[in-house]
Amino acid sequence: MFEGLNPIPPPRTRQIRVKPARPVWVDLGAVFRVGRPRRVVPDGLDLQATVPGELHLWSLTTTGHWVGYVTFAIAGEGRHVQVSQWVLSATLQPRSDHRARPS
Repeated sequence: MFEGLNPIPPPRTRQIRVKPARPVWVDLGAVFRVGRPRRVVPDGLDLQATVPGELHLWSLTTTGHWVGYVTFAIAGEGRHVQVSQWVLSATLQPRSDHRARPS
């Protein structure tokens, strides 16, 4: 993910602030692995969409995986629920359709 832009932490640092926040795509199907559908619930939360988000921080896990702290919205019940959480870097893709927010 982000080939050529892999975050390299300064010595003894496990977190990198992304300033200004960087526009990304969040693959909710990869973030929330739910398995086979049990039934169709039209007004339920859509956890299978790919949604726009903003990347605020990178951090290393104890297993050496990169995670990003991202803000995004989940659609459901005719509204959007704003969420901020850590997600694995593999669930994120850079978004070129939107410029980064000014710092």
